[in-house]
Amino acid sequence: MYDEISNDLNEQFKDFPRKKTPLWGKAIKTILEQKKSKGEDISIQSLANKAGMNDKNLFNIVAGRVQDPSSDKLVRIAEALGLSFPELAERAIGAWEGSVFVCGFSQRGYIDYSQHGFAIQSLTPPGATNRDFFVGLMMIKPFKEMKKWKFDKNATIFMFVENGTLEITIGNQIKTVNANESIYFDGGISHKIKNVDSIETKIFLVTRPPMH
Repeated sequence: MYDEISNDLNEQFKDFPRKKTPLWGKAIKTILEQKKSKGEDISIQSLANKAGMNDKNLFNIVAGRVQDPSSDKLVRIAEALGLSFPELAERAIGAWEGSVFVCGFSQRGYIDYSQHGFAIQSLTPPGATNRDFFVGLMMIKPFKEMKKWKFDKNATIFMFVENGTLEITIGNQIKTVNANESIYFDGGISHKIKNVDSIETKIFLVTRPPMH
C-alpha cells in the first residue's frame, strides 16, 4: 500500500525538483554580495586571479552554465573566498530551492482511497534522499481495517492519533492507540491498522525515509 501511495503522490508532485543539487554559482554570487555589503568589493576577475583560474571559467560557474565544476577548482575558489570547502558546499546545498520549502495548501498532495476507506494528505514536499521524511494527515473511516502493510527495510514510522481509536497489529503484537497518544515502530515489520471507533480517526503520520 505504501508503494501505491508513493506512486500517487509522485504523480501529483512530478513537476517538483527532486534532485538535491548544489548550486555553486548561486552560492559564490551570494558570498560576493555579502562581502560587498561589508565593504569588501571583490570582482569575478580578482577572485579568479586569487584562485589561480581563468576568469571566463569562473564567470560560467557563477552564471550557472557550469553546474558541476571540478573539486580542485571548488577548493581553490573556497580558499580565495576565505572559506573551507565544506563551508562552500554547505552554502551551495543551502542555495537549492528545495532545502527550504514553505508547503502551502496548493503544494499538498491529497488522495482519497475510498475503496480502502481512507484518505491521505501530504504536509511536506517530496523527499529527495533517505535523510528526508514524510509528514501526512491520514483519515480512516469508522471500523475500517487496512490490509497488511510493510515499508522499506530500516524504515521507521510515527503516528499521532488526534481523534478516534486505532488498533495496530505489528508482527505478533497488538497495540491500541487512543486519541492524544502516539506510537513509534519499525516500518520494516508487517503491520495493519484498524479504526475501532465509531468516528473517523485522524492520524498524523511521519515516515522516514519519505514515501515520495
